[in-house]
Amino acid sequence: MARYLEAVQCLNLIAPKRLPEALKIADARAGLRALSEGWDSALLEIVFSVPDEQFQWFRLVLRKKSEKYERNYHTLQSRRTSNLPRDGQERRHQQDRRRKPG
Repeated sequence: MARYLEAVQCLNLIAPKRLPEALKIADARAGLRALSEGWDSALLEIVFSVPDEQFQWFRLVLRKKSEKYERNYHTLQSRRTSNLPRDGQERRHQQDRRRKPG
C-alpha cells in the first residue's frame, strides 16, 4: 500500500460529486479521450500529479469510486422522485383529509 500512497492521497482530495469529471480527465491523460478546455484546473492538477507508476492503479480505483457514486446518486434521485406525491394522489389525499371528521 505504501507504494500507492501518493495516488491514495490524490484520490482523497477529490470530492465524491467530482469523481466522474476526474475520471474523464484521467481517461484523457491515458489517451482515451481528447483533453479539451474547460476542465477544472484543480482536478487537472490532482490527476496529473499522480506518479506515472501509480497512475494505472489510480485510474482503476477512480473508475470504481466514480461508478459507485453514480449508482448511489441515481438511486437516491429515484427514491426522492418516487416519494413525491403525484398530482392526482395529492388531490385525493387532500380530499380525504377534508372528509374525515376532525
